[in-house]
Amino acid sequence: MPARNMVMLLIGSLAALWSNASLTGQNLFRTRALFANPPPEYSTIPFWVWNDMLTDSMVLGTLHDLAGQNIRQVFVHVRPGLMTPYLSDEWFRLWKLALKEAERLDMKLWIYDENSYPSGFAGGLVPDAMPESRGRGLLFAESTNVPEWSETNLASFSMTASGYENITGSGRCEWLVRQCGADNCQRQARRLHRVPAVSD
Repeated sequence: MPARNMVMLLIGSLAALWSNASLTGQNLFRTRALFANPPPEYSTIPFWVWNDMLTDSMVLGTLHDLAGQNIRQVFVHVRPGLMTPYLSDEWFRLWKLALKEAERLDMKLWIYDENSYPSGFAGGLVPDAMPESRGRGLLFAESTNVPEWSETNLASFSMTASGYENITGSGRCEWLVRQCGADNCQRQARRLHRVPAVSD
């Protein structure tokens, strides 16, 4: 936005505030005071990185240091280097200690949603418990021959005069016939690959 437009917007906003009867006199004084010393919910929120073998004194000392700098709220953000096991009983004990002290210091304490990246993997706890949840990538490959099907294939398409034909089902079935026999082809395809049942 050009500087002239920004100045006009600011002047218009201030004029609207001054013309509003609720922001005159004492109310305007209180509004200025809030800008000078905002309550926790309107203050900045820095990250407080937890990446060590945490102790009570570290947690309490850091909160006091932040409060001494007029920091009114923080995000606890777990990062690589954390030696206190993430989401362990000790981690939750320290979290409760931090919450209690933050309340005493009139601070707000927020928890960042994850231990490192990507979101949802809980510092490796989720993929350890559910290997099938691991992220997967897609590789697009062109071939002049029908590719050999395997469990890692997602789909196969054949180029036609009008576009592409999805040949995934037949490729899967051919592969499954070799793996488990023709009688089990559709049942196994549905179980292994969630292919919808074909009605007769």
